[in-house]
Amino acid sequence: MEQENCQNPLNVDRINHEMGRTMFQLRFRLVKRYVRLLLVVALVQFPLVAKCISLQLALNGEIVGPTKDLTVVVEVASATAGDSDTAVRQKSSIEESRFQIFAWFDETSNVISEETCDRRPHLVIVKLMQGEQVLDRQTLTIERDFRRTKSGGYQLKRPITLHQPADK
Repeated sequence: MEQENCQNPLNVDRINHEMGRTMFQLRFRLVKRYVRLLLVVALVQFPLVAKCISLQLALNGEIVGPTKDLTVVVEVASATAGDSDTAVRQKSSIEESRFQIFAWFDETSNVISEETCDRRPHLVIVKLMQGEQVLDRQTLTIERDFRRTKSGGYQLKRPITLHQPADK
């Protein structure tokens, strides 16, 4: 009888068809489980990703002394306790003795394990640099030295003056 089943091409075709269908079902179930797992992971991740904005800080002022090879750099300290990150994305320009800086302060908190949008700028440190050397520095506070803009950022109330030390 077994010999008869093996010689009968209809039985072999039927067995191959059944095996193929079973393999397809197993693969389909595996793909379904994988897709479900990805969806669950994606849905769990979305609430954890904070969608915080960056606040723009606009500063301007004057440099007293020669400006060749100088840069003006800004650091912004957060009012959040335990937050030591002062780096900000910035764009600055110096034309003759005048400078203008735009800095973007990220509101995303990195103090707690879950990201929140509760960082607020507090201190603004403006440095006049020549290479890695700090030539002059001014520390400003958001509350005293800046005003809020219509777009939610901060604009310096009065231009500041940075001094290039006199050569000895």
